[in-house]
Amino acid sequence: MYHFLLFLFLFNSIHSEVPKHIHGILPTTESTSISFLYEREIRRGQSELFIRPFYSRYYEKMSETTFQSTLYPLYYKQTTPKWSRWSFLFIFGGDSSNHEDLGSDEDLTLSPLFIWGKGDTERERYFSIFPLYGKINNKFSWSSIQFFLFPLYTNWEYKNFNATSILWPLTMYGETELRKEYRFLPFFSHKSHIGKFQHSSIFWPFISWGRDYLDKKEPSSYSFFWLLYSKKESYYGNQYSLGIMPIIGSISLFSYGYDKRTSEINYTAFFFLFQYGYNNDRDYRKFVLFPFYGRSRFANKEFIFITPFFAKMETDTYHVKSTNYYIFPFFHYNNELHIKEEREDLYYKFWPFIKWHKDFEGTLRWNFLSLYPIRSETFEKVWDPIYSIFEYSNQANGDKKISILMRLYTHRWNENETNWNIPLLLDYKSAEESTRLRFFYGLLGYEKKEEKKYLQLFWFLKI
Repeated sequence: MYHFLLFLFLFNSIHSEVPKHIHGILPTTESTSISFLYEREIRRGQSELFIRPFYSRYYEKMSETTFQSTLYPLYYKQTTPKWSRWSFLFIFGGDSSNHEDLGSDEDLTLSPLFIWGKGDTERERYFSIFPLYGKINNKFSWSSIQFFLFPLYTNWEYKNFNATSILWPLTMYGETELRKEYRFLPFFSHKSHIGKFQHSSIFWPFISWGRDYLDKKEPSSYSFFWLLYSKKESYYGNQYSLGIMPIIGSISLFSYGYDKRTSEINYTAFFFLFQYGYNNDRDYRKFVLFPFYGRSRFANKEFIFITPFFAKMETDTYHVKSTNYYIFPFFHYNNELHIKEEREDLYYKFWPFIKWHKDFEGTLRWNFLSLYPIRSETFEKVWDPIYSIFEYSNQANGDKKISILMRLYTHRWNENETNWNIPLLLDYKSAEESTRLRFFYGLLGYEKKEEKKYLQLFWFLKI
């Protein structure tokens, strides 16, 4: 759960520079809606259309960006002059890029079964049907990966290093002048890079040892005896850790470690259930009694949980201050302040009742009934109007809007005009020099422009 929380924290903290929805302070030149079903808004250089919940489209002229969705998150596509990306249920998707020096390339993925790439160069052309046969280039930190009837045969390439495996992960062989890797599990394995690291094992997972950071000022070494003890120490003794009854890696029944350079000391017991750590500078503190309570602070980041249902994450730097609260699944609070720019984003969600959001531009939106428990601007824009009882927005360009009962009544106004409508029945618009009143979208209506007055009949006839 806490890895999931960390993902949400990082995801919500990263605001894409490529827009997906209408924004800014420019005035609205056209706004049309029919209940929650149809909504269209145009501003100078931007347009957005919703046919809920089936289709949405946004276009920005300045960046030449297009964002489209169909029954989001079933399908979406985002396009810019340099790249495009689309996804079907976040499982089947594709990417394409235009490179000034290498031309274009495209990737098509049905994770993890099918991956297909094409482009103007050889390294961008590949094909994979997992686990039958495939070749994949420039993925998963490797230059090339090939397989046949995986895990029967696999081959990896990275720069000039080439490794082959039969019945992965049991066997592997690869060797260059700098790097070697041999594996015949569970009997032995060896992995080394001259001047960087050296790892070995026999009768895995029972016995392993090695050295790391050979290119640093203070290399370290480790030894591991499964279910007995594990030890890791640096060359000059500045770092040291000891584990009793290790299971895998640093996870042990009991463990102790320190780092003299940062004055950090750590204790754990019962694997990860009890954790305690600190340093003299007070910028590192950790105390965990899982799953009841935990608090971890490192430098300018802090994480606290109380039972699996409450969590708090906080960042405090010179540039960004952010705070997140979660009470699963009912409450989510996020506040992000960019200090130099003096811009703040504030978001609340009391699921499934209220969503409240004031973004960096100053646009405020809130609505009663928001059934998606996680923050997602696109999901909320597509789906919330379908079941919202009440909506209110005060946008950065001065437009204000109130909607009631799934937009059966909508009132929109700004300094220059006011609009209100009841879908299919009544539509009223009043500006400084014009007034319009229509019934049934023009079956019967009245319009005044400056000194002229009209009576409208049967949609097209004006008297």
